[in-house]
Amino acid sequence: MSHLSLIRQCFISSIAGLMTATAYANVAIYPVKMQINGDNRQRTTTINLQSSVDETPQNYEVHVYKWTQDENGNDVLTPDNQLIISPASFVLEPNSKQTIRMGFQQSISEMKLEKEEAWRIKVLPLPDTQKSKGIKYAYGFNIPLFAGKNFKSDLSFQFKKDSKNQPIIQAKNLGTGHFQITGFTLQDAKGNHIFTSNEMKYILAQQQVELSIPTTQPQKGLQLILQTSNDQPLKFDIAEQE
Repeated sequence: MSHLSLIRQCFISSIAGLMTATAYANVAIYPVKMQINGDNRQRTTTINLQSSVDETPQNYEVHVYKWTQDENGNDVLTPDNQLIISPASFVLEPNSKQTIRMGFQQSISEMKLEKEEAWRIKVLPLPDTQKSKGIKYAYGFNIPLFAGKNFKSDLSFQFKKDSKNQPIIQAKNLGTGHFQITGFTLQDAKGNHIFTSNEMKYILAQQQVELSIPTTQPQKGLQLILQTSNDQPLKFDIAEQE
């Protein structure tokens, strides 16, 4: 029986701010979050892929998507050419580093942004055209990029029911900058923990998302303790359902 060559593409969302590099198999990517804020007329940034000596040559393509969220907090990715990428495709050789440069034609000040804008950069492996023995795993990366300066988040939380009548916490960001949740704890008015979650969410500027919780009766004094990317927990009151 001939060997089976299998390429599995895993498009893994990077957890920004938790680490300086993310590694899968024998390939690492860094940084895992990018910001172009326009300081000193900055309009470009870079990411790097680093392969180990054990890695085989792998072809990659880089795709750019404008990143927004719908009314339920689901990510909406739209192909976009506002951000220029170089190179858009490359071969990552064993024990080597590939730098990917990206930038805007305009400066951040010339873009006249009213709120922070967001993109997703996907670095995706291409299928291996040559037959290889055994199993080969090719991993993709999904990196967030934010543009703008001095934009701040403004969060509020409310106990609600979703379309299936299940309890949720609706998180609204009325601010002009994003916020990242890396986990949260729901507690009652006496400080007793009701539920702890490692759910990770981005709330983009002027958007809202839903946080999943177990069956819980609405009650006065509910509070949410958020874990953040800088390891500084934040506490918020939860409004009752209207």
